[in-house]
Amino acid sequence: MSDDPLFKDVTYYIVGDIDQKVISLLNDGGAKKDSYLSEMVSHVIADDCTQSEYSEARELFELPVVTSDWVRLSVACKKQLNLELFSPEDVIFSGVIACCSELTLEDANALWAMLTTNGGKCQQNLDKQCTHLITGNSHGAKYEEALKHEATIKIVCPDWVTDTLEKKERQDESLYHPKLLKSPTDLATPPSTPPPAINTTPPEPTPMDVEQQEEQAKQQAKQKLKAQALQQHGRIHQKQEVAVSRSPANQGTRPRQKSPARPAMPHLSRSPGAVPTMPQMLPIPNMPQMGLPSFLPPEMQRPGMPRPLRNITNRTELPGNMPGMMPNSIKTNQRMPFNPALPPSHRPPPPRYVPPSSQQGQIRPSISMPATYWGHDPSDNLPPEMCLLGCVFYITDYVKIVGQSEIDKWKKVIEQHGGQVDNAYSNRVTHLLCATQHTDVFHIALKDQRRVVTAFWLNDVLVKKKMLPPYQALHLPIIYGENKPCSNQLLCVTNFDGDERLRVKQMIHAIGAKYTGYMTHGNSAIICGRPNGTKYDKASEWKIPVVNVQWLSDLVLGHLEALKLPLNPKYRVLGQENQFNLDLSKVFHLMVGWQVPLKIQKETWKKFIPNQKVKRNQENEKQKEDVDGEPDLKKQKLSIEDPSVIQNTTQPVIIFTGFPKGQVRKFQTVVSQLGGISTENPRLCTHLVAPSLSRTMKFFVAINVCKHVVTGDWIEACLAQGAFVDETPYKLKDEVTEKTMNCVLEDSLKRAQTKKLFEGMSFYISPSVSPPSSDLEKIVEAAGGQILKQRPNTQIFTEHKDENGNMKTVMITCENDVMLYKDLIAKDIAIFNAEFILSGVMRQTVDFKSYQIDVH
Repeated sequence: MSDDPLFKDVTYYIVGDIDQKVISLLNDGGAKKDSYLSEMVSHVIADDCTQSEYSEARELFELPVVTSDWVRLSVACKKQLNLELFSPEDVIFSGVIACCSELTLEDANALWAMLTTNGGKCQQNLDKQCTHLITGNSHGAKYEEALKHEATIKIVCPDWVTDTLEKKERQDESLYHPKLLKSPTDLATPPSTPPPAINTTPPEPTPMDVEQQEEQAKQQAKQKLKAQALQQHGRIHQKQEVAVSRSPANQGTRPRQKSPARPAMPHLSRSPGAVPTMPQMLPIPNMPQMGLPSFLPPEMQRPGMPRPLRNITNRTELPGNMPGMMPNSIKTNQRMPFNPALPPSHRPPPPRYVPPSSQQGQIRPSISMPATYWGHDPSDNLPPEMCLLGCVFYITDYVKIVGQSEIDKWKKVIEQHGGQVDNAYSNRVTHLLCATQHTDVFHIALKDQRRVVTAFWLNDVLVKKKMLPPYQALHLPIIYGENKPCSNQLLCVTNFDGDERLRVKQMIHAIGAKYTGYMTHGNSAIICGRPNGTKYDKASEWKIPVVNVQWLSDLVLGHLEALKLPLNPKYRVLGQENQFNLDLSKVFHLMVGWQVPLKIQKETWKKFIPNQKVKRNQENEKQKEDVDGEPDLKKQKLSIEDPSVIQNTTQPVIIFTGFPKGQVRKFQTVVSQLGGISTENPRLCTHLVAPSLSRTMKFFVAINVCKHVVTGDWIEACLAQGAFVDETPYKLKDEVTEKTMNCVLEDSLKRAQTKKLFEGMSFYISPSVSPPSSDLEKIVEAAGGQILKQRPNTQIFTEHKDENGNMKTVMITCENDVMLYKDLIAKDIAIFNAEFILSGVMRQTVDFKSYQIDVH
């Protein structure tokens, strides 16, 4: 056994207040503490995800962030545990303190592991601190005591823990009370009551009775296994609907019933030992960011390694029951296969919904027949600004992806365009806004023939100002869970610009592939808009598959046959118009809700008309003011951004950072009253006003050019005196942050005013560096440096040095791009990460040692 320290390879950074014992455990284990946040840090320790540095670590540097429990439990287990299990976000059992009773030792240990690794705690004593009693029986001393305190202690059976982990959402404890448990012998007794009478209204499926399961088991063993698995995981409703519709005796004779919300049903208690193994069921998903997700390329393939595309598809035929794959032929009652070997979070969605027939025995038209899809009723003449009028949205899994604050913004935007957002799913809902097909609400909405859409659809509708049916692959919830089919694909893009390029990147992210802004021999394929350009020519020369957007769209929709080699000729046709449009015949089951136009009710029109009149009057008044009155503030603000105006003035030119927008507007008003100039361009400022030392773009740039960095108190003092006062008493001093960043702000300003930090130096920035090269370029130029648009040859790096032998041409890159610069590595030419620039300007020192990337 190795005697190496447990944390010898850990360089950590502390966010917020962390117990000193945890820090001691790290130091005793051989870990190194870094005093500032950079790419050199390997682990960020944070118990509070609301800290600003937490977001900086996750979003800017993409570092792994774990709670202090990772340290404690790693020491207890004498090995470093899986980092994903200790993320401060989305800890599903956070706040749960559980006590186990009437369980075997094996089951109790399994529950302890599940709870503690997901943010909960376990204890042996039932006391006031307990929030949950987990028991397998409805008797016992602890059970009786907990009944007396049901207001504070929830009583549940072990299924509550396993189902919560399986569905990745805290389940309602009332549905898991031990008194609802029934033994298998109880369930084996066939019901004595006759089946319900046929109703004329479309009914919703009822649970399958045991006799029907046994009958199907005799006919087909495989179908029985699927039924048992579905029953075990609470999906009996969906299974029964498919079984009944596929039975020849029942087709056209048993309509769907419509019932209220799903009732609480007695359930079988299953042992925690029967759930999937821990590594399969406990990982916490890493949710993608909305808006502008991060597309960083993975490690490059080794030379000579076969292309990932060929590794996946070097067989002549794909299995028909591959999870997430769309069936080759679509039938009326076909259902996707259930794979019991998959972890619960990766199971394919339930069967496609089949709309009820209006007459008994009526056969639904073939899916291949063209269908018409509608938005609003054409007779409703809606103004563009009210394009969502009559739409009632329910937003589901996006809360976990983007957070509640972002959802609140979406609600305001929807309401501004005439729509409504409900807090619960009901018959009122017309649109379900969800990212994936892996939620219970999605399946209910599909059965209810609701319109299921994504945030991409909502964004495009607001841009076009018209509620159109989905017309792009990203407009529909994706079929994949955490395991996406193209995780080993390396894709690049060419001949797409602006929004189209961004949409292609988002589609690449949706299928789990990695995006690279460059192309090398290691790329799996190139997504091409037109058949020309350097990348297109090189792809043909290097025999890299060139495909169109339709190839990507089909993969997003779950059609994995697109990965088969040789490629289908339709994926090689480039330069088509409307190439992003999807083939709606492939997603018929998701488009059922769009076959009927959305008619706006009279009550909605009545609410809309007076509001619209008020809005139009306000707009008319505003237009009149713009014509007759003085130029608005925005136009005045643009006029003072002229560098020639600012550089020739003797008045202070002031920029603000780190303050709320409302406070900034007040400060800008004061500056204007005193005769000063407010600017948003940090390269033009003489004064930087900030509440604390922070790593913002304005701070990174302004520190190189400004004369003073002061607090907001300086503005208040100037207002009180009626003139600009001496800055000295109001200099910004942030000892805590300065110590963390290992810099002294006053000294940094003096050095910046004496000499430009990067004067005489040139930088080349590789494609995947974060922050992006456009931001780094602004910082470098403010510090006197120059950005090279083309990569210099190795001779420039080796010969371009100063009198002290230090490099004057510097390569800034990241680990993902290292393989692009083998020639530099072969000649031992140092390459550096972005902190060479970022930390360099904050300290106003050039450090050739701390930020060099170790390529060995």
